[in-house]
Amino acid sequence: MSGKYSVVVLALAAGSLLTVGCATKGYVRKSVEPVDQKVQQVDQSSQKRDADQVAAQTKTSQELEEDEKKLDATGEVARTADSQSKDALGKTAQNAKSLGDLRSNVKDVVANIDDYKPAGQETVHFKVNQHTLSKDERAKLDDIATKAAAMPRYFITVEGYTDQTGSKEYNDQLSRERANQVISYLVGTHNIPVYRVHMIGLGDQKLVDNGKGRQARQASRRVEVTIFSAKPLTVSDASN
Repeated sequence: MSGKYSVVVLALAAGSLLTVGCATKGYVRKSVEPVDQKVQQVDQSSQKRDADQVAAQTKTSQELEEDEKKLDATGEVARTADSQSKDALGKTAQNAKSLGDLRSNVKDVVANIDDYKPAGQETVHFKVNQHTLSKDERAKLDDIATKAAAMPRYFITVEGYTDQTGSKEYNDQLSRERANQVISYLVGTHNIPVYRVHMIGLGDQKLVDNGKGRQARQASRRVEVTIFSAKPLTVSDASN
């Protein structure tokens, strides 16, 4: 009887242990699950925060790159503007010097105009309604340029004319075109300084021959080129 009782007691004790073990596991599970969920939430929050930080850093890096590009572009524009400004200042200074030289030469001519005397003249002729220089007429201008080059102080007058045919407006325009053609040849071919040349177009105001014949009209279709020269300035002249 006592043996059977012992067996029963052992069985009950084992069952109690099993029951207590199951209860303990369930308790532990219930206690651990909230903690595990909290850990997962914290982990997810941490991952999201890290992702946001990475995104923010990436955006900041891109913005910095864009800012650097803009700064580089701004710097290039500034360098270009600075270079252009220096070029403009250089050209302005050069133009000012050229203008000063021109004024000085003009002043010299005007102040001493009585010193200048005619030193050579050529008359070039043109065909009807034309302002083109022929080979023979260019040769005359070559002689004028050669003489002028040997003179220390000179200026050249260029007077354009036409015959009496045509309207006054047309003749005035044609006479200027003929005079301009002469100036272009002297300046372009022989490097005569343009400030040494004085031009005027007078149309049919000074006819060589008032006749209406062919030869009379041909004589009036002309440009008169005259060199005026003066002696070199002395030291006393320059000081005045």
